[in-house]
Amino acid sequence: PFTSLDIFALTILGCMGRFCVIFLFIVLCFSCTDSDVEQPGNYTPGEESTDSVVISNLIDNSKEYYNKDSVDVSPFDSYLKEAEEIASKGNDELLLAKIYAVVGKRFRNKAMYNDAVNYYRKAIEIAERHKRFDLLAGYYNEIGVVYRRMDQNPVALDYHVNAMRLAESRNDSFNIEVALNGIGNINLNLKRYHSAIEYFRRSLEISLKENNFLGQAINNNNIGEAFLGLNEPDSALHYFFLSLEQNRKRKNHLIGESICFNSIGDAYVEKGHIGMALKYLKKALDINKKEGDKLLEAVSYNHLGETYLKAGDYKNAIFYLDEGFRIAKKIGSLFRMEEALRLMTQAYELQGDYKKALSYLKLKNIYKDSLINEKNLHYISTLEIILDSEKQNNKIVLLSRERTNQKMKIRQQRIFIITIVLLTLILSFSIALIIYQNRLRSRVKALRYQQQLLRSQMNPHFIFNALSAIQVYIMENDKEKASRFLTDFAKLMRHVLKSSTNDYITIRDEIEIIGYYLELQQLRFEKPFKYKVETDDQLDADNILIPPMLTQPFLENAIEHGFKYQEEESFLNVSFKKSGSSLVIEIDDNGQGIDMMTGFKNKDHESMALKITKERLEILERDVKKKTSFSVTDKKRVNPFEKGTLVRFVLPLIFRKKEKNNQDG
Repeated sequence: PFTSLDIFALTILGCMGRFCVIFLFIVLCFSCTDSDVEQPGNYTPGEESTDSVVISNLIDNSKEYYNKDSVDVSPFDSYLKEAEEIASKGNDELLLAKIYAVVGKRFRNKAMYNDAVNYYRKAIEIAERHKRFDLLAGYYNEIGVVYRRMDQNPVALDYHVNAMRLAESRNDSFNIEVALNGIGNINLNLKRYHSAIEYFRRSLEISLKENNFLGQAINNNNIGEAFLGLNEPDSALHYFFLSLEQNRKRKNHLIGESICFNSIGDAYVEKGHIGMALKYLKKALDINKKEGDKLLEAVSYNHLGETYLKAGDYKNAIFYLDEGFRIAKKIGSLFRMEEALRLMTQAYELQGDYKKALSYLKLKNIYKDSLINEKNLHYISTLEIILDSEKQNNKIVLLSRERTNQKMKIRQQRIFIITIVLLTLILSFSIALIIYQNRLRSRVKALRYQQQLLRSQMNPHFIFNALSAIQVYIMENDKEKASRFLTDFAKLMRHVLKSSTNDYITIRDEIEIIGYYLELQQLRFEKPFKYKVETDDQLDADNILIPPMLTQPFLENAIEHGFKYQEEESFLNVSFKKSGSSLVIEIDDNGQGIDMMTGFKNKDHESMALKITKERLEILERDVKKKTSFSVTDKKRVNPFEKGTLVRFVLPLIFRKKEKNNQDG
């Protein structure tokens, strides 16, 4: 609560604020001159000129040069750089977009996804600025493929759906076909095999009408992969051989054949016909060597190594996997490097050579961490932008807005000068308020802590995945699940926003939030986990207070990481117990344990959830003048035969004010 002196000080600051706003408005009115208004140029999009012919020839020369030796040639070669320079000088933005799309596709094929996203975004920005919806549909599909390969399925789905809407509005059958195939692949990644097959078949119908052999080959192969995921190798083989037949009708069919041979090999492995599998996998390898496609060559070596590993031929398995790793390292494909190292670890372990197995495991983990960081770099920034624009959490202070164009820099410089003037005025008045500095600093610190708390209370990744799950249910016309999911999600958001304004909430409110959160997480996963929330009968859950959302980061960690690769039934237990004059909260799961989780592999690294939790407990100790304790334990450290993680809080009992005089604590 503020005293009368506080109110007097804040009134003075309010008057100063009004004066500053008026002053700022006057200065801005004088600072906005005609120089800020964009002057139309002489350029007409699509206009044929000498420069555009030269640029087109440079792009064609680049493609011819790059196709001869794509391994050692930079994706942004000298031809394209020269074309970019000419297009920039001539203000030919649409040709710039074409150049950036070519570069983006090359980076994508080299598995350099961050660079690919950057160039595709440049192309998309230009197409959006010129309202070239015919180009946008293709660019959306292309960037959707990149995000799909980065395992960022919600973002990829958004781009493919937008591409399909644009294509349908223009009767663009090709991009409708590509978008449907992309959505099918997202379902395939999510192991929603029946849905994937439906999308692939819709895409296949269009490719058959358009006599598009490449589209037919791709969709039939994808359908085969879905049947393989359903453990139906015979059905899968039928579609793989159909894809092979359609590939052979095309002029440049060898790469398509190699992809089919790899798929056929996988199907025969599933049937237990190792000899037939090796026959087709070696055919794929021969084609990839001949074509010089190093990425597909690495894929073939890894497939062969894995097949020999399943057959118990560890010598050949190690030979092929070592070759796959060497090629993947040369081209910088982190995913294929990590795959080869993982399989070599298994091979040496099965041979009994535990020393080598351990060394390859350590190397594999290094590349896995690099791969995760590379995939998540753009995903994090994308989520922040989406969450900002949609204003899902209006309690988070908005960060600096995106710079829209180069001319904004001039205006920002003016605003900076004005800000300096205003700060000088404010500082001249702030001397009279110096006696309130300590209290104001404490207030600012509390506000900063609240901001951190809001960010930790609900992970943006979870919110976006939840909305994407609702979108998928709606697209599949599963009204019951969509309605249930949306209802629980709304209730959870209401509780989170309500609790975010309070320092403490009752145990009953915390249990309700936990219940809604775990119900939503169960709906998201194809194989639901079980959970139980227990409360000690001795606890007055309606009157005992705790910091809000204290358990959520650790529930999320158990579900997203602890249960991620779990094949047996997953279980999560949350308990609230009384121990003397203390409250004990335990989160117990049977997942893989913190020692196996990515977030805890680096012992010198402290996660944001742990850091903020410790800060919250320190503030609680200062508030109630009593000690707290907090621990996160891998249960294998205590019992080698037990799996999972145990998170334990010990807090002082805090009662509502109306109960304070009648209760101990």
